[in-house]
Order: sequence, then C-alpha cells, then structure tokens
Amino acid sequence: MDIIFSEKKEKIILFLVFVLAIFLITFHFTDTPKVWVDEGVFTETAKNLAMHGTLGIQTAQGEFFSMRNFLLSTSYPVIFPVALSLKLFGAGLWQARLPMIIYMFILVVLFYFFVRKKYGFHPAILSVLMLLSFSPFYGNGRPVQGEVPGLVFLVFGALLLLYLEESSFRDNYHSKKWAILSGLAFGLSASTKPIFLVILPISLLITLFFWIKKVENRKILWFFVLGFILPVILWAFIHVSTVDLFLIFISKSFHLASNIDSPATPLIKTIFTNFLRFFTESTPILFSFLFCTVVTALSFRFFKKINETFSIAEYLILSFIILNLLTYLAGTGWYRYFFPAHTLLYLFFPASILVLSQVFKKKVLKNMLFVIPIALILFQFYHLIFLSDTSFTIKRTRNYELAKTLSEINPSQKVLFYGVVETVIFLKGDNYSQYFSMGDFFEAGNKNISNSSDFDFILIDSLKNANFQLYCYNTNPLGRYFFLQKIKGCH
Repeated sequence: MDIIFSEKKEKIILFLVFVLAIFLITFHFTDTPKVWVDEGVFTETAKNLAMHGTLGIQTAQGEFFSMRNFLLSTSYPVIFPVALSLKLFGAGLWQARLPMIIYMFILVVLFYFFVRKKYGFHPAILSVLMLLSFSPFYGNGRPVQGEVPGLVFLVFGALLLLYLEESSFRDNYHSKKWAILSGLAFGLSASTKPIFLVILPISLLITLFFWIKKVENRKILWFFVLGFILPVILWAFIHVSTVDLFLIFISKSFHLASNIDSPATPLIKTIFTNFLRFFTESTPILFSFLFCTVVTALSFRFFKKINETFSIAEYLILSFIILNLLTYLAGTGWYRYFFPAHTLLYLFFPASILVLSQVFKKKVLKNMLFVIPIALILFQFYHLIFLSDTSFTIKRTRNYELAKTLSEINPSQKVLFYGVVETVIFLKGDNYSQYFSMGDFFEAGNKNISNSSDFDFILIDSLKNANFQLYCYNTNPLGRYFFLQKIKGCH
C-alpha cells in the first residue's frame, strides 16, 4: 500500500477499475436480482407518474390508489428519475432500473473522490474495489429502492463538507457555496428513505455539538441549513402536508422499523437476537470485523495523534454508522437494514489499515496488515461471482420469463394482477386491473375482483389466494407464479 505509482500508472489503474465498475454494475442487471414486492410498488408508482401524472397504483384502467401518503420507504429522489426514464424509453424493467445503475456508478465515483481527497490514491482504489466486490451492493443497488441513492447523496454531502472545512468556514463565496451544496445533498439523502430522514439529522446534530467551537464563522451554517431543508420541504409537501399525515408517518415509520415479523416478541429479546447475528452469521460478522478495525484505527488517531485530526465528514459518517447499527437491532433482522452502515465502512477500512500499520514496528506485522484488504477483496469477489444471490454463474430466468410472457399480450386484452405488483412493469399497455396489499400497511384494489371471469389473463402468486372460476382458465406455472389464460367462449 506504500508503493508509489507514477501519474500515468495511476491513470491506467483508475481507468481499469472504472471499466470493471461499468461491467459489474451492468452485467445482467435486468436478470439479477429477481423482481420483488417493494421494487414493484416503486416501479408501478413511477410508471403511473410518468404515464398518467399520478403517484399511485393502478387498480383498474383509469383508476388509481394514491401512494402519496404511503410512499414513505422510498421517495422522490428515486421515483422521479425512474418516472423520467419510463417516460423517455417506455415501460420495462431495464428502463426502470437504468437510473439505479447510474446511481450505483455515481456512488463508485464518489467513493473514489472522497477517499482520494481524505486518504490518498491507494486507499481510494481499495475502497472502490471493496465496494465493487460487495455482493449486497448489487442486490440492493439494482432494484428500484432507496438505499444506494440515499448513500449517493450522503457521500456527496460528506465530500462537500471536506471542501467546506478546507475553506475554514470563512464568510466568502466559496464557503457559502460548499455549505449550501452540502446541505442540499444531505437534504436529498434524508428525503430518500426514512432511515436517512431519521438518522442523518441526528448525526448532523451530534457532529455539530462536537464541532461548533471549531467553526469560526457560524453564520455560514445557515446556508447549510437552508440547503438541507429545501429538499425536505419538498418531501413533506408530497407525503405529509398536514399534521395528521405527519403523525401517520411517524407511527408507520416506527411500525416498519420494529420487528413486524414477530410483533409479540419483547423488544429486549429482538435486540439480543439481532446482536447475536454479529457473531454467528457471515454478513454481520464481516460488518463486525470492519467496524472494529475502523473504530480501533480512529481510536489510535485520536489518542496517539497518528496522522491528521478527524474531519467533520468522518465524524458525521461514523455517527451515521453507529446510529444505523443501533436502529437495526430493534428491527426484523434483515441485512438490508444495516446495508448503508456496512457500505460506508468501506470508505474508512483501507485507510484504517494504514493507520494500524503505523502502530506496529515489525515489518512482518505490517505486511500482514497490508494483506488483509487484498484478501478481503478477493474473498468478496469469489462470493459475488459464485455464491451470492447475484451470482454470475447461476442462470436466473424469472425476470426473462415474466417479460417474455407479459410483453406478448395484446394491449386490447384485459389482465388481472392479483397480489403480484412486482410483475406489472413487464406488461406493455395499461389495460389491467390489480389487487395488492402489504399486511396491515395498505390495501389497494378490490380483494374480491378475482371472482370475475371478465379477464383474458390472470397472474397470481398462489391459487389459494383467490376464488375464481378455474374451469374458464388454462392454468400454467410461470416461475413462482401462476399464469391463467381464459378459454374462449367460457363464461
């Protein structure tokens, strides 16, 4: 890691890494991961915004269930770009996921620039490679959902904070520019998902508490606040324009953040169960290793004054990581809920190894430390290619089969989607009805609509979920779904 490359070699390495990034991000991005419920809700809402100008789920042709008050888990920084893509290129999964892969590539670029500015070229390349080899980056990044876009704006805001700190918060044009732009970036991050909306402002307040004395010109902070609140005001205008809706948002956010799979389980037991995962399951164990390494290195920097002092951006990101970890413990235990914190650790890990290498005097120990990031990258690439849910070696056909079957339906034929909102994106046209529910969160459409035999086709996830006249339909399995085609002349 202490090898010095010429400027030309650095450019070659950088070029190769970013070519690798483009390949990995786009490789079969419409096949893996498989479409799923949350992505279906967001793509359906974005499609209807693009085609009909409404934030809603279509329940019948020309009829929509409004999602303004329910679209809380992923908001306009995701929905608007997806709607634009669908408007420009038509309905389809690649059109919906196109903004997502752009967000993924932007995050890779921001990783490089943040780490390069703060720690140097070699840690920056290693951080990027760690991100690219991290299989959840693809499982959570390619589908239409908010984790990666939220991280994009968070890391962008942190990078701008570095520039703001570099300007010494002076009362000049550059400081004001960095302040308002950083605030805008953080505001957009907060507007993406509740996890960012709740945790990021708390992280900013914690950071401000410890750093306020070092800010010479505190008036500059008002420009930051202005930048932050503007995107949040837009979020509030869309979703919680009244006090009652805000209270509903608070209650639903606590509901979604709780252990909704086992609501009767005592909170302390949920926390203990999730805590044990960090010692018994592979992904949380990896998080624990990264987290402990980063915290140890930061401790050495703080107490032994190794390297330069902390930056505001580092403090903010570390606060976010810790808060994200704490909120995860009270929830369902799904890894996606600490994915942002896990991803952000890769910003610090290679540089942390460099710090720890300065603690040891023996060259053997230093070399052993330097091997750790390389070994971890190789292991993660192996897992990504051969073992992960987005494995490159396993052929997944569900998305292809859905696209092939639904795209061949004539627009004049009537379709019913029953409990399968994630599949609607593959249909060309809008001659369809739909019923969909998410537990006790919301219910859209007529639950008994499947009693009708007026539909030319019905797509359903289980034949047990509806009561319709089977004798009027030919039933064919389609992946994990059932595709029903009406028999001509049957009533």
